[in-house]
Amino acid sequence: MQKMDSKIIDTRLGANNILVIIPHAGRASQNTAVAPMMTFGRKLAEHLHCFTIINGKYRPSIVDMNDVRAIRKRKKVTDGFLVRIREFKDEISENNLIPLVLIINKGTDEQPSDIILGYGQGERSRKDRPHRPTMAPSMLSKIRMSLEDNGFSTSIADTDSLLCGRESYCLNQLFRQKNYVDGFYDPTVRSLVVTIAPEKLADETCAADTSRRFLRALVDYADSMSLVRRVAVSAIETSKPQDLRYIFRVHGDNPKNDMIRESYIDELARSISANGLLHPLVLLQKKDGRYKILCGFRRFQAIRRLGRQWVEAKTLNEDDFTTEDFFNISLAENTKRRNLNPIEIGNFLESAGRELGLNNARLAEQFGESLAIGKPGANVSQSTIHKYRKLYQLRERGESPEMISDIINDKLRFSIAAEVLAPIKDPIDRDSLYLDIVKPLTPTRPQLIQIIKILHSIHPRLNMAISEPHVRKILEQAVHSSHKANSFIHGLRKAGEEQLEEKQQTFTSTIEALRKDVFGEKANKQDFNITRSAKGRKKSLTLHIRLQEQSMEQVVTNLKQLLTDEYRLKELHKLLKESSAS
Repeated sequence: MQKMDSKIIDTRLGANNILVIIPHAGRASQNTAVAPMMTFGRKLAEHLHCFTIINGKYRPSIVDMNDVRAIRKRKKVTDGFLVRIREFKDEISENNLIPLVLIINKGTDEQPSDIILGYGQGERSRKDRPHRPTMAPSMLSKIRMSLEDNGFSTSIADTDSLLCGRESYCLNQLFRQKNYVDGFYDPTVRSLVVTIAPEKLADETCAADTSRRFLRALVDYADSMSLVRRVAVSAIETSKPQDLRYIFRVHGDNPKNDMIRESYIDELARSISANGLLHPLVLLQKKDGRYKILCGFRRFQAIRRLGRQWVEAKTLNEDDFTTEDFFNISLAENTKRRNLNPIEIGNFLESAGRELGLNNARLAEQFGESLAIGKPGANVSQSTIHKYRKLYQLRERGESPEMISDIINDKLRFSIAAEVLAPIKDPIDRDSLYLDIVKPLTPTRPQLIQIIKILHSIHPRLNMAISEPHVRKILEQAVHSSHKANSFIHGLRKAGEEQLEEKQQTFTSTIEALRKDVFGEKANKQDFNITRSAKGRKKSLTLHIRLQEQSMEQVVTNLKQLLTDEYRLKELHKLLKESSAS
């Protein structure tokens, strides 16, 4: 088992009807990493699979954990110790098993045997030594015989000794006293005080050996729970990020990512109320004595909304599988009834990549087939994985919330979202394109690519291009046409052609005015002209001048005049700028 801090109240979930309570495990010495009694309890929990509560935090001098009166004076101790005892007992009882509670203490060197057993025995009609049995003598005899068969010498506690657990304030009497501690009375519980000689807990090695022999004696009295059992809703943790590490169905735990419709949970709650829980939750038993959800987060939300105290669940031990196993189990369970939407696939891939340390290539290899993404019969590519994870990043950053919501609700195709919208880096541009263009016009992927190209020719920023008055006017007209996207593209192209023609006319008239002013009324295009030319992606202007021997001096003079005329130079600069933007 994983090493844990020994200065805690250590709680472990079990899989049978036995609840082991160690009121005082003691502290580790200089020669031991962990107190031997702590080793004994943890080994017992590990191999017997019993519910376990071990106090390694409070010393007897601070609070006597065998004395209910002392515990009840401290709320923190009550909540961390007594309440956990009740919760574990209730879970055993809720699964139709009879709890067997073993309260294990370390004895003294003077005790007459390896193990002393106390079951609340006293003497009838003696107030100073009341008879309050917590177990049938016949069952006690069987347990004692099993311990003897495994090499322990045993004896029954003297009625004059507190080791018999007959006093009303003893832990052994916790479930026998009416109106003593609210919620604990349950006469079906069988409990036993077990006092072990110090020599059997001398060090960690000795404690581990004692634990092995002790559990062999108890195996016959452990009634196992079924794989699917009843679990307390209050014992399921969802508050920490680690508790949700395998949850990739979209859920409403975070306000900024709250994409799930409340009506869905209400509908699910109504279905569970009418028909019962058709598919149990899948839970992991954590090392702290509680559960976290592997599959069924939304069912859990619906159960909690109904105010149910118990829920059916398939329970797995966190130590029995690897993290990779849990991701595979979670994926298999979640895809039984409904395929994942693209956002959920992105959530899964991001979580698996982070937790398992896998790059896109390994994720594609390991989970591509199970997720059923990509082309049928073909291996999933790294680029496909990248697209799904890109959508996750948009959701995680809280960007484009309506776009994400529409993907979840099948109102936006994954190909458009992942291949066209997600690569747009600026969220303002992306949201404007989606809300103003994609939603109202529903273009196909090729149509959307054409629209983006045209809008970029109007302005480098998409949201600025969409805000242009003539674009808004074309958009308004297209929304009311029968072929919206085509109408919008046609309108943009027509407007672009008109603008281009208008710019060309302006360009031509400007050149003609320059030619007339600088070179005279009789000059023609051969004498002076400016044309547009393209070099790669950048536009430029080319100056054409005719030089003749008889007029060379005049041409040079005219050029000097042009180059020193600030107004004319500004006109040329304006032409160059417009040419580059065209």
